[in-house]
Amino acid sequence: MLKKYKRLIENIMSLFMIKGLQYILAFITFPYLVRVLQVENFGSVVFVQGILQYFILFTDYGFNLLGPKEIAQNDNKKERGKIFASIFAAKLILLFISTILFVCILVIISYINNEDILLYIVTYLMVIGNVILPVWFFQGIQQMRYITIVNIIGRLFSVVCIFYYVRIPEDYVLAGFFQAIVPLIAGLCSWIILWKNYKEIFILPKYRDIKQVFIDAWEIFTSTVAINLYTASNLVFLGLLTNNIVVGYFSGAQKIIQNINSLISPITQAIYPYISKITNNSKSDALKFLKKMVWILGGGNFIVSILIFIFAEWIVDLLLGDGYEQSVLLLRILSFLPFIISLSNIFGIQTMLVFGMKKQFNKILLSAAVINTIIVLPMIYFYQAIGVSISMTITEMFVTLTMYIVLRKNNIHLISRKY
Repeated sequence: MLKKYKRLIENIMSLFMIKGLQYILAFITFPYLVRVLQVENFGSVVFVQGILQYFILFTDYGFNLLGPKEIAQNDNKKERGKIFASIFAAKLILLFISTILFVCILVIISYINNEDILLYIVTYLMVIGNVILPVWFFQGIQQMRYITIVNIIGRLFSVVCIFYYVRIPEDYVLAGFFQAIVPLIAGLCSWIILWKNYKEIFILPKYRDIKQVFIDAWEIFTSTVAINLYTASNLVFLGLLTNNIVVGYFSGAQKIIQNINSLISPITQAIYPYISKITNNSKSDALKFLKKMVWILGGGNFIVSILIFIFAEWIVDLLLGDGYEQSVLLLRILSFLPFIISLSNIFGIQTMLVFGMKKQFNKILLSAAVINTIIVLPMIYFYQAIGVSISMTITEMFVTLTMYIVLRKNNIHLISRKY
């Protein structure tokens, strides 16, 4: 049994090393930054990072999900090289378009308020880094130990620089810069590994292949746009309708939840290419495996969510410190997101996408985006950070329940004895 899951377990452990290190470093740097930068400047950094997420989303274009699946299902080195070259070329094209749009937006912002122009510029390095970091390739060939190595290098460099250079609230631009360069450093290191071990992927892509990956990733891209509309966009809406102080309170609570969610991402990232591969051989085996994951991940995160709700005040005091008392209620409202999101990940990405239910998956997320937009704007207007926290929780519950209903209608029962 262990031999059967050897590669999967190895990849999960590699990813756990990344996330474990990230968690430890976040546990050190996150409280440090929120205290040194203070609420308003911390809110500024998080708000700009939220804006730049749109550019990351655009340049990803769904390739972060299409790439691992396509590569995992093709053992032929020549075919893998074609997939890699086509996707990377497509991402470079999107980066070129993204950079032009970014420069145009900077010009507009400079006329309105040029205070944070430098922060926007240095944070854009995060977009470049995400384009050149081929996590999707290593995920597809199930060799995540390489990503472990390059991420450790990038994050350690970032942490050392943050503690050495970021000393006062006015250093918030440096704080944004040192966080943004992590994927850039990891990306540059990963290309050294690619050149040494996977030279067969260095081929010139053909126009028709680049065009095809754009077509294949379109539905995934629209789905991720919808996800962004009810996740990252909420923080942007909050910043536009309130101020950086309110954003600071909300982002403090949200960052805690995000760090906790990141603890299960090693498992979900490793499962996706594994499920994609075994589904080709036996859908029954894939469903049996997914049923186990529902109970393991769902049950574990339910306990975690209860603990967050109970100990929210202690967690905020420990991680955020004085001045963030208003984040306690926000953390309690968001506390069950780890449980809800773990189920939606299994129902949606691990099951619906792998089993060819892209259209249903897409419709659910687009519906969620519409519902969230209708709810969140008036909720922010009347209740500010509390409103956006409630809206996020309601939207995530809608996504998870709808996915479960759609799967049952398609005779896929992940929470029962049926197969």
